[in-house]
Amino acid sequence: MESIIRSSVEHFEVLNSHTNHIDIVVVGLTITTLIALICYGIVGRRGLKLPPGPVPTFLVGNMNDIPVYEEWHTFTAWTKRFGEIIYLRVFGTKMLILGSYRVANELLNKRGIIYSDRPPTPPMMDMAGFGDSLTVMGNNADYRLRRRLFEQHFRYSVIHRHQPTQIRETHKLLRKYLESPASWLDDTKYTVGAIILDIVYGYRVTSDRDEWVEVGERAGTNFQLSVKPGAWAVDFLPVLRYVPTWFPFTGWKAFALDSTRRRKIQVDGAFEMVKKAMREDRANPSMVLHYLEQNKNGADIPEKAIMEMASDAYGGGVETTLSSIYGFFLQMTKNPHIQLKAQTELDRVCLDRLPTFDDRKNLPYIEAIAMEVGRWHPGVPQGIAHRLEKDDEFEGIFLPKGSMIIPNIWGMCHDEDTYESPNVFNPDRFMAHTGDGISMSKSNPDPRQMIFGFGRRQCPGRPFAESQLFFTMAVILKVFNILPPLDAQGREIIQPDAYRSGIVSLPKPFDCRIVPRSNAAVNLIRQTD
Repeated sequence: MESIIRSSVEHFEVLNSHTNHIDIVVVGLTITTLIALICYGIVGRRGLKLPPGPVPTFLVGNMNDIPVYEEWHTFTAWTKRFGEIIYLRVFGTKMLILGSYRVANELLNKRGIIYSDRPPTPPMMDMAGFGDSLTVMGNNADYRLRRRLFEQHFRYSVIHRHQPTQIRETHKLLRKYLESPASWLDDTKYTVGAIILDIVYGYRVTSDRDEWVEVGERAGTNFQLSVKPGAWAVDFLPVLRYVPTWFPFTGWKAFALDSTRRRKIQVDGAFEMVKKAMREDRANPSMVLHYLEQNKNGADIPEKAIMEMASDAYGGGVETTLSSIYGFFLQMTKNPHIQLKAQTELDRVCLDRLPTFDDRKNLPYIEAIAMEVGRWHPGVPQGIAHRLEKDDEFEGIFLPKGSMIIPNIWGMCHDEDTYESPNVFNPDRFMAHTGDGISMSKSNPDPRQMIFGFGRRQCPGRPFAESQLFFTMAVILKVFNILPPLDAQGREIIQPDAYRSGIVSLPKPFDCRIVPRSNAAVNLIRQTD
């Protein structure tokens, strides 16, 4: 018996020894794995370091570092502190902020084949009805079809077809300014909406507060709200989308349902309006009619693609165009000498008439103002995020696959290494020394290379946006002075440069006085009716 006990004890000690060895191995492997993960977070693959950035916290990463308003200022400060590429991590999402045009041009333009995708659509955007928006679609066949349809109607070679609509509605706007200058903000908004509704759907706005303009405006507001980073818990915990509406604290779900309903009215309703007019042989020329007629003649363009693309053309065009026009008004109230110089040019080229689109080549200072307005505050300050489709490297830095790429366009436009005195509004920076033309160089680049996005994701509506901003500025400055408001004592009020945060950034509401330059200017306005 004693021998059996001794044998059992020896056997147990051997097992115990093995167990200790196994524990040591397990602990060692765990520590090694943790070290590897930490090193990967610093070094990444290929032995290259990840870009620098704010120090992440446990689990949530840099969630608390992400700014919730005026993001462009924070990103610009980070660029000065960390460099041209900044790395962030929020939970499992990797983010790369590009702080210079040099880097954005190299990655998003020259390497666009792997930087043209979009990040997965956030749950709230999908729930709010915007999951199929051209703006956020992934780089797939459906996206490429819709973009091609869009570009065929808005590229530079065909944009002149829209000029009669632009002229008619912009001249109408001049008459509204003359009759009720205090309502200029709303009148400008409705004019831009009317132009795009006509181009896209052939719909003519006849009232000051048209229902289709209202529908489009509400859809644009809902898009802004649904895409706002950090605003919705469901974007961090997607399982919340299955919570019933009667559950407490689910007001966000009511918003999503209402947004989806309004989005459907905008997308389906306007499309069906064109189809009905087509059946009754009273449809005005439009982008939607053009593609429906192609289908009637044997083409096979999916109607869903036409519907969604048309809705995106309206939704994406109004607020971005307004951002530039409102920004122009704000800067004219603050820079009377620039306004006077522009009017001198207009009076020389268009002595006793309103400017036309054909005058654009002879009005370089108006063009320079348009460029400076865009540089001063881009309508989409952080662009629309790209997604890196495979591991990449740049100047010895590792850029991991799946990263969300955010170009800080505002920061690029205010880069002291690119533009002299970037915090001064100065259209002359783009003028030739002779004063008779536009002059740009590598050290003073055209900001439109940045403000309309990059690579294969550059805004396809750029030709329209440029032409509409030019024409609006030219005809307004020909006949009106844009002046700052007055206080109770009659003194001019200089208003701050205050812009709302969000994907599309417009100036916060401000006042101005729109005053005819002369009786001759009043006559020019009245002759447009």
